[in-house]
Amino acid sequence: MRYYRSFVLCGAAALALTISNASCAQEPGERDYNVAAQDLKYALRDMARQSGLELVAQSAALADKKAPALRGHYSAVEALNFLLAGTGLTAEISEGTIFIRGRSEPPVAAAVAEGGSSDIVVTGSRIRGAAPASPVIALSQTQIRLQGQNNLGEAIRSLPQNFSGGQNPSVGVGNFGATTTNFNGTSSLNLRGLGPDASLTLLNGHRLAYDGAIQSVDISAIPLGAVDRIEIVADGASALYGSDAVGGVANILIKRDYDGLEASFRFGAATDGGNVQQQYTLVGGRKWSSGGFIAAYSYEHDTPILARQRSYASGLFGQEDLLRYQSVHNALFSGHQDIVEGVELGLDAIYSHRATGGNLPYTTTNDVFFSGQIDRTKAESFSIAPSIKAELGGDWRVSLTGTYGKDSTRAHSDYYSAGDVVFVYAGCNCNELKSVELNGEGALFELPGGTARLAIGGGYRWIGYKVTVGGVFNYTASRDSYFAYGEVNLPFVSQHQGIPFVNSLTLTAALRYENYPGMDKVVTPKVGLIYAPTEDLTIKGSWGKSFKAPTLVQENFPQFAYVYPASAIGAVGVPSAATVLYLEGGSKTLKPERANTWSGTVVLHPRALAGLNLEVSYFDIRYRDRVIQPIASLGGILSNPIYQGLITYSPSLQLIDSAIGRAATGLSNPFNVAYDPNDIIALIDNRNVNVAAQKLHGIDLLASYRSDLGDGRSLTFSANGSYLKSSQQLSSAQPSAPLAGTIFNPPHYRGRAGVVWDDPSLVLASYLSYIGGVTDNRSTSTRHVGSMTTLDLTAVVHLNRATGIFGGIDLTLSVLNVLNDKPSVIRTGVDYETPYDSTNYSSVGRFVSLTITKRL
Repeated sequence: MRYYRSFVLCGAAALALTISNASCAQEPGERDYNVAAQDLKYALRDMARQSGLELVAQSAALADKKAPALRGHYSAVEALNFLLAGTGLTAEISEGTIFIRGRSEPPVAAAVAEGGSSDIVVTGSRIRGAAPASPVIALSQTQIRLQGQNNLGEAIRSLPQNFSGGQNPSVGVGNFGATTTNFNGTSSLNLRGLGPDASLTLLNGHRLAYDGAIQSVDISAIPLGAVDRIEIVADGASALYGSDAVGGVANILIKRDYDGLEASFRFGAATDGGNVQQQYTLVGGRKWSSGGFIAAYSYEHDTPILARQRSYASGLFGQEDLLRYQSVHNALFSGHQDIVEGVELGLDAIYSHRATGGNLPYTTTNDVFFSGQIDRTKAESFSIAPSIKAELGGDWRVSLTGTYGKDSTRAHSDYYSAGDVVFVYAGCNCNELKSVELNGEGALFELPGGTARLAIGGGYRWIGYKVTVGGVFNYTASRDSYFAYGEVNLPFVSQHQGIPFVNSLTLTAALRYENYPGMDKVVTPKVGLIYAPTEDLTIKGSWGKSFKAPTLVQENFPQFAYVYPASAIGAVGVPSAATVLYLEGGSKTLKPERANTWSGTVVLHPRALAGLNLEVSYFDIRYRDRVIQPIASLGGILSNPIYQGLITYSPSLQLIDSAIGRAATGLSNPFNVAYDPNDIIALIDNRNVNVAAQKLHGIDLLASYRSDLGDGRSLTFSANGSYLKSSQQLSSAQPSAPLAGTIFNPPHYRGRAGVVWDDPSLVLASYLSYIGGVTDNRSTSTRHVGSMTTLDLTAVVHLNRATGIFGGIDLTLSVLNVLNDKPSVIRTGVDYETPYDSTNYSSVGRFVSLTITKRL
């Protein structure tokens, strides 16, 4: 404890000293500008580049406008006011971006939700400037850092619409569901708790290779220093993006025009012990008249959290890992270059290498060498996506993008007994992606409310998966698909028409076709309506269909056949020699999972209270044909009516021989019964099958308010809350069982609220998070698992006036979970299982970090 107390005191002292030295610092971005007199759009571009800020503006709003020369020492706000004087335009700086709008337009707090600039494509639509009919949640890099988070994995785990089960480093032993595991320390998106294979992750709009065995994508492989923002649509989006987007889609957008060099060092630790983090990051970029690039590299090393360091894990052997160590290298490059006027080449490339591992003693009194396992995993991935974009005239643009990605997770586990290695598991789960996509977007014709626009495209995608763990478990599988889509945006009414109670009215529609040769063909539509009765209120609605192709593991996992005595599964009134044949494993007859989704949203952005944006959404998902192994227990199965569709009584010899012939190891006989095919009274088929159904509905609440206090100061409030109710029916003959609100599933309620005070020299942020309790219903005696509430504080000091080596330095001190709230203890089935619900609640406790950032 002395080490951590000293660290906290040193960080606090450094913060206090720098605050006193920075109290009279200049406004943010105050610097010398040299911008020539020219067209306004070029003047703003040059000013933004010199400020190190991004620029979002409508081309039409800047057309035919001139700007005077800007030379001298100004703040960013003063420079913008000078350039925009007399233009009728206003500017707002938010999260590192300059937004230019007309004086009658709504504030930028709603920019993403309302579609943003006509030159910007917002996730949820493929049409430039189109406002998506589904709600969009946007998190900028600045917001993520002010929340005390250092990678995208931590950011999405804090999102109320996301569930931390799935593939995530926090998942403990025994806290498992169908797609919940910690195989390689990566982080996956899991919207609404539908599974990481039902939530799509994109980088700059293109796909990445799958990770591990459950068809997830490692979102933490993207260096946070290169990220501009992440946009999340927690609504079905298969009509636009294809398979996997049942729960929704997250699009990670990289900074496009970065000019400069930034280095940072971060050190942090949990005050209860363990999770000592070191992170080093370098971000550099350059912008020139015809192109630019950004490159980023980060290295992070985290120590484990051991059972002996947490009071609620005292029942485990002290050296068991609650949170495993990690050593991670991430790198990114993104660039673009105009080769001729109107034609641009682009390239996105990422690389990640992650090493993780831990110890799992099987007893509470002896170390892992007496009885247990030592796991070591290395995950290596890369993706490269070249593109070419061209302007065709008539406001039409086309793009051609190719993607090649690969992810290799190499696991090695040594199993010990009495000091000797008795078994070794070693091998690779290797994923591969190849795709090419051609897209076009442009104007169709004029409508009373504006220009009708169309986006069309098509392409080809191939995925491969190889398992090399030895013996019958080795297999190689692949799948290809062809797709085409179209989306139309029809603005029937705009505010300029002056129609009472119809300020604007827009209809959107999309349709996608995918062909999986040898499996199925899928057509998914989506329609949306955006209606604004006044300038202060917008009402949105969307309905659509989504789908998810079965994973290659679900299709190709080896099949096994077992012979059991009929008496062992509770059969009565049968001959003593009677046996049953039990089958499990993958199935090549699986079809895509399908869902119907709809949502309704009300957005309030009153002009009378500029800066306020309030959004309430209702969502409903009906998910069917989910792939599962339908039989949970063999006890009494022959007399259980809900399983009769899976049982073939008195199977023929031909059917028996065929089933055993497909088994990877032939016939397995764990009870050593005398085998005679004539004694088999039933064949029980528990292979993967499309039978499960899920129903979800709930409410999301998003709110933000930003007040400009003058002199470069502002105060921002934000809130994000979600209520979820969900259930699952394993087959049509079985009753529905609750999911949300039960252990190892999302809670009913999650929420996060924050306040940020922004001063030219100091930023203070505070966030309060609530994760609701769940019910442990794993036995007839249910128990309540308590909720968890955390308070996070962050302070950022800008050394704006410092010179020399101290110039351009930011100091960031974060204290997460200030009150050190801890997870509730749960029942465990075996001695070494994690004694809390790690899919919802963290073992980290209070965490203190100090970050030093230097802009060169």
